[in-house]
Amino acid sequence: MTSSLRSAVLSRSYTLSPVQGAVPAARTWVRQMLDRWGLQHFTERAELLVSELATNAIKHAKADGAPIRVTLTYENHTLLLEVHDRDASSLPVPQQPVIDEEGGRGLFLVEAYADRWDVKTTAYGKAVRCELIDGEPT
Repeated sequence: MTSSLRSAVLSRSYTLSPVQGAVPAARTWVRQMLDRWGLQHFTERAELLVSELATNAIKHAKADGAPIRVTLTYENHTLLLEVHDRDASSLPVPQQPVIDEEGGRGLFLVEAYADRWDVKTTAYGKAVRCELIDGEPT
């Protein structure tokens, strides 16, 4: 007999203020959720990705101190990480990093560590989304 049950969907969101300490809090939350779900094999990449995306949201999104929301969803062997902010007018654009510059590597790292990524405008701003897929090399 074949089971007709669909795979479980795991999903949680975390809201943080765009202040100093928010990025480490986002990394900790991601690590705790992945531990709870038994998906520790995603932890290293997911922590790096949430660090870059939350930093970009805090630094570049001109949202007047509006909160940032991080969402994790796991379904069909794919972990979706989303960072939402309220600024739909400044969409991230990948740039080639300059060796002597301190910043500018965020989306370069996202492209390197995520299996797929994109930006989606929403009713309240934008969401930068990354997928990590079980069994696919990075």
